[in-house]
Amino acid sequence: MRHQVLPATSADVAYVASLLEDEPGAADWPEKEPGRRLIEACAFSAQIWAARRLSDGATSALWGVTPRLDNPEIGYLWMMTLAVFEGESREFSMLCRLVFGEMLDQFPRLEQHIDAQEDRTLDLLRGLGFHIGEPQRQLGSATTFRHVWLESRSFDSFSNVPGGTTTLAH
Repeated sequence: MRHQVLPATSADVAYVASLLEDEPGAADWPEKEPGRRLIEACAFSAQIWAARRLSDGATSALWGVTPRLDNPEIGYLWMMTLAVFEGESREFSMLCRLVFGEMLDQFPRLEQHIDAQEDRTLDLLRGLGFHIGEPQRQLGSATTFRHVWLESRSFDSFSNVPGGTTTLAH
C-alpha cells in the first residue's frame, strides 16, 4: 500500500479545504462553498480519517461520519478523495474497508444519498457491500439521488466471504 490511514488532523482538513476553493457548489447544496461545507461537516463528525501518502505525507482522502439527528445509531457517511486515486481503485477500496470497519464499530449502520449519475462512486460502494436504493428526487432538488446504506452485520459477513475481500489490519 502506498498510503496509511490515520485519524485526521486539522492540517489534513485545511489542506483538502484549500484544494476545494475553486470548486463549484454541490448539486444538493449549491449556495455553500465546498471548502466551508467540508469544515462544517468535520465540526459535526464523530470520526474523521485521513489517507496520507507514505512517500511525502500528503493527504489524499478524508472520510467522516456524523450521527443522524433523528437517529444517532445511524452514521451519515461522507468522503473526499483527491485525483491521486485515479486508476488506483483497488487501493482506495482497501482503505475504505479499513475506515468503514472503524465507523461500523461505533455506528451499526452507515448511510448517505449519492447523486444517481455518480456511477463510479456507486460502483465503489456496491463493491464494498453497500445496498443501493432506487433513484429518487428529493424535495426541492432537480437532482436524482440513490439512498445507499451498509449495516455492520452485512459488512462483517461480506468481508469474510471466501474468495471475497480479506480482513485487513492497520
